[in-house]
Amino acid sequence: MYKLVVLLAYLLSVTQIFAQSKEELKHYGDSLYQQLQHIDDREEKALALLDLSFFWSDYDAAKARQYVAESEKQLGDKSKTNYYQGLLHFYRAAIHFDIDPIKSKQQYMQADSFLRQDIPKKNSLAAIRYRARLWGSYGALLQREGNPSEYVQVLLEKVIPMAKQIGDSTLMGNNYQNVAMALMNLEEYDKATTYYQDALALLKGRAGADEQRLTLFVNAARNALFSKQHSYALTLLDSAANTAKSIPTSSYLPIYHNVAGSYWETQRNFDRANFHFEKALAGAKEQHNNDMVASILFSQFEAFQTRNQPARAMAKLREVLPYVQEKASLKNKQMVYYNLAHTASQLGKHEEATTWYEQYKQLVDTILTDKGDAITLELEKKYQTAEKENELLRVKAANQQQQLAIQRTRMVAGIFLLTTIVLGMLSYMWYTALKNRKRLAAQKEQLNLFNAMLQGQERERSRIARDLHDGLGGMLASVKLRLSAVANRESKTQPQTASSTDLYTIINQMDHSVNELRRIARNMMPESLLYMGLEASLRDLCNAMALPHLQIDFQASNLRSDYGQSFLIAVYRIVQELLTNALKHSDASQIWVQCSEADGYFYISVEDNGKGFDPYGEEMKQEGIGLSNIRNRIEILNGHLEIDAATGKGAAFHIQFKLEGII
Repeated sequence: MYKLVVLLAYLLSVTQIFAQSKEELKHYGDSLYQQLQHIDDREEKALALLDLSFFWSDYDAAKARQYVAESEKQLGDKSKTNYYQGLLHFYRAAIHFDIDPIKSKQQYMQADSFLRQDIPKKNSLAAIRYRARLWGSYGALLQREGNPSEYVQVLLEKVIPMAKQIGDSTLMGNNYQNVAMALMNLEEYDKATTYYQDALALLKGRAGADEQRLTLFVNAARNALFSKQHSYALTLLDSAANTAKSIPTSSYLPIYHNVAGSYWETQRNFDRANFHFEKALAGAKEQHNNDMVASILFSQFEAFQTRNQPARAMAKLREVLPYVQEKASLKNKQMVYYNLAHTASQLGKHEEATTWYEQYKQLVDTILTDKGDAITLELEKKYQTAEKENELLRVKAANQQQQLAIQRTRMVAGIFLLTTIVLGMLSYMWYTALKNRKRLAAQKEQLNLFNAMLQGQERERSRIARDLHDGLGGMLASVKLRLSAVANRESKTQPQTASSTDLYTIINQMDHSVNELRRIARNMMPESLLYMGLEASLRDLCNAMALPHLQIDFQASNLRSDYGQSFLIAVYRIVQELLTNALKHSDASQIWVQCSEADGYFYISVEDNGKGFDPYGEEMKQEGIGLSNIRNRIEILNGHLEIDAATGKGAAFHIQFKLEGII
């Protein structure tokens, strides 16, 4: 483990110094790789390879990927754990940070999803530290996309709370500084000062934190200059100079000299300012940091402008120009082109000023800014001839007219588009409402037709049942009585013969016929429903449909005796149809029927322990006449049907009616 600590410390020191050439980078990387070969523990070696990948991610993506793959191979099966999956995604995200920011953000989020799951206790603190790092990098990508406020939010709500959770004051201090720098870029200088002071308090006196303190002092001094706190800025710069003595090779020294030069510029001590600017420029060039070189050259330009030396300022701008032209940042180009136009105008080079202004104006149009009028006014003041002034005024007027025309066109187009959208929405709403009304009307007409048909069927059933019971039933009963009288008379006068035996057989068959006739009449219109009420008729129905291998249990609760006849018939037919379906299809050994009334609602529940079915399967899409009749009867009474069934687990039908308006 000691070897790993030494290697990581060495790696950190290397990453804090910008490599001066590709050969030196290769030398650094190779020496680190050779050193980690002496690590025996495979897990420690894998972690060292990941950190080496992080070093190379800024310089050679292919080599960085190679070390991540080698680390995964060293881990073996451990690479599939949540902790190491999170680490692998974290280091892959670092590789894509500059070359593919979108993919980098995705990798960071995948890393976070693994690292916040179940992590072994020995890795729990490290997992939180990695999460703080990945959220900091994710926020930095948001800032690059032009969302500095979201970056600050990520730091305050994610990174800093995690640093507090693990008690890492260095990590907290670094991210307080990140918040301060973001606020400084948003020109929230007072808020930035508070966070700089918090960061300094955390890192004060901490061993091995000289680099972080130097960075803090320099950036806090820059913020103090922005907020015009010059004496405080000098105090911070003095602290930075004292700290720099212990780290003379720090990569941040050029930035210190740049900020120091800016301070002495505000004090009108231009010689001292130029001394620091030249030191900063030499250090940036030694590090091959073109962005820093361009920034320092621009600071020198501003110093010469303050000294009212436009020629020397113009020379510095021309040095800056190649650096900004090779970069994609349009805003940096815009700023340089504007100052070139402004400085050329100061020097009386109006043609060159116009050329630079035209390039500036093209950039303004490209990035959709609205600063053209202010720049036009600024250039108007610089031109000395009336001809140039008139020309710029004409350009300005033409631009204003063009802008007004564009605004009018956009306004008209917007109104037209909005009107079209509103009319389209209204038309769609009207069409949908009309279609729904037609559909509901058709459904209502169908239900009315079905209701009329049901009422007709019930009346016809009642008539046939009455005719069977009173007519044919009475006739059969009369025939039975006469046959019984004949049989009794013969038995008294003659001994039993074959003919008398046949007569008794006929009488028994007549009994069965009468009973069957009564059963049919009862099914068509049960007498118990009309004379004894719903509970008795349903109990009679369940008893009649029970079989030796099928038990039907009926339970009733709070049923009244004053339900309307149409409602009674509908409930009876629904239960009858559900029981018939269960007998035909369920292969059940037990059926439970429950009817109850509570709080103005009538409930029916029919359940069985049969083979069940899929309520969303094809067989339900092609439901038979029985289930269709049940649904129609329920809809006529504005009821609700719920089917709870599964293959192999039986079936249950739950029906609910609101009694208000029905009875």
